[in-house]
Amino acid sequence: MRNRHGLSVAAVVLAGGLAWLTGTRAVAPAGVADANAGSGTATLSGVVEAPKPFKAAKVYIMNVDKNVLFMVYTSGGRYRAANLFPGRYEVTVRKQDLGAETRTIVLTAGAKETLNFSLREQAPQPIRQGEFGLSSRSSGDVKLVSYDELYPREPGRELLEKTCMYCHGRNFFPSKQYHETQWNSFVDLMLNAQSERGAMIPAGTLSQKDRETIVAYLVKHFGPGSPPRGLKADTEFPVDEEALGKAMYVEYYLPLDSKLDASNKQRRTQEPHFDQDGNVWYTDRSIPNRVGRLDPRTGHINDYVLPDPKADPHGLTVDANGHVFWAETVGFHLGRLDPKTGAMTRYPMDSTGQNKGRGHTPVVDSKDNVWFTVIVGDMIGKWDRQTGKATVWKVPTQGAAPYGITLDKNENVWFAEFRRCKVATFDPRTETFTEYPAVTQPCTIRRLGVDSTGTVWYGGFNSGKLGKLDPKTGKIVEYNIPMPFSEPYDVWPDRDDHIWISDGGQGGALIRFDPRTEKFTYYPTPQITDQPKLAITRDGAVWYTPRSSSRAAVGVLYPDAGKIKTLAAYY
Repeated sequence: MRNRHGLSVAAVVLAGGLAWLTGTRAVAPAGVADANAGSGTATLSGVVEAPKPFKAAKVYIMNVDKNVLFMVYTSGGRYRAANLFPGRYEVTVRKQDLGAETRTIVLTAGAKETLNFSLREQAPQPIRQGEFGLSSRSSGDVKLVSYDELYPREPGRELLEKTCMYCHGRNFFPSKQYHETQWNSFVDLMLNAQSERGAMIPAGTLSQKDRETIVAYLVKHFGPGSPPRGLKADTEFPVDEEALGKAMYVEYYLPLDSKLDASNKQRRTQEPHFDQDGNVWYTDRSIPNRVGRLDPRTGHINDYVLPDPKADPHGLTVDANGHVFWAETVGFHLGRLDPKTGAMTRYPMDSTGQNKGRGHTPVVDSKDNVWFTVIVGDMIGKWDRQTGKATVWKVPTQGAAPYGITLDKNENVWFAEFRRCKVATFDPRTETFTEYPAVTQPCTIRRLGVDSTGTVWYGGFNSGKLGKLDPKTGKIVEYNIPMPFSEPYDVWPDRDDHIWISDGGQGGALIRFDPRTEKFTYYPTPQITDQPKLAITRDGAVWYTPRSSSRAAVGVLYPDAGKIKTLAAYY
């Protein structure tokens, strides 16, 4: 249970009219009345031709006035995008080895325009992190190579896979250019039981000889001067053109503030969550840290700089009164914002002061108590609404790194043990833990979800598995996600108990799994990115944040855009 208060969701971000008011960047008031789908919007459709057969080409429709991207897929060589904001657009079409020139068009409220394209063959282009087809809006060349080219079959590869890669992922090491001293320091940190995070590599599992082999491999292939690279999947996503032809992505891009973002020139969104007024809240982990509110009906945003601008807010939730809570991973505090007044309060995550840790993800129960995980410190905790104080409990497994958290219908606490490959539950009435090791070991598990039957679903981030746990029997079944190098991050059911998976392993896709047919349906994302957390509306719209993309945003996938009832969204 991510939230049972009937809260609302929406997501937006736009540039323009920025003003500073008591630490809050205000663009427009929230709480605007719901906008019905199609009200004051436009429609664009057309035919896409090509010199060779193709399926499900991506049509990028960028509103340059509002800084919002709409993306649809072709079906049978045709496309249609509805509910477009009025404004100036740049439009282009992309498919592997095929492309079209970018064209411009102005859409007015109520307009129904046609724009046709002729694709031409083109040589493979360098992949850019965050690219979505409009070349002027991408940066940072990253060469994508095969797994064997990225990790040559030499002594050290298998050790790296079993000891380090299962936790860090396949694209962590290529992003580094460390010399031998740095890689040795890195391994020292992973072995140090006295460090803040504890020993990430369990004692006795890495011999001195194996350590030397791993370091030599890392220095040779990811040392100083090594080129920026990423992992390229050898196959394209499976295409269900009928399903994709109904879908539409919308991404609302966050503007860069000339002062706040002058040094890092980027923003890093994470953790979408809905309030009761149809807005979506998110955390921004760029410095200075912020939480923000987006209104998808108008494209307006309010940002709130946190009291500690380097606290690194990870998870976020909203209670029934509209108060926003975030967990700080640098330090040991739970923060609260009252959007009506702008007042912010920070609470110690352990009111006794006897423990130290790093907060991660909060969730609200039916009494508006806030439960949270502590990723560094191996704890879960509860902030009590009545007393304003927090209590923490140590989890049974050392080095578990509690990560994603949720509540079932009986308000048992479920959480993922990220580094120890377990699903765990905590009974608040008896204060007892139960742990369920995943079938595939070793693995990492980031997040989990509970469906309407009480079944718990999780993703094996490094193993490419979708897991299903029956709490009544303890039985676990795992499914192979079809694409190679899959990295399922979040797993959450919609109201029909279809399971949605955020997967960044092949460049970025949201995946729908039907437990009845065991069918996986892929929806490739507009940008090359991961999507660390999902939030699903009662109408089935899937909200996400493209965290690793070069263009920070809050996005939504409408699996069937023809069924959009409102531009707001609600749990």
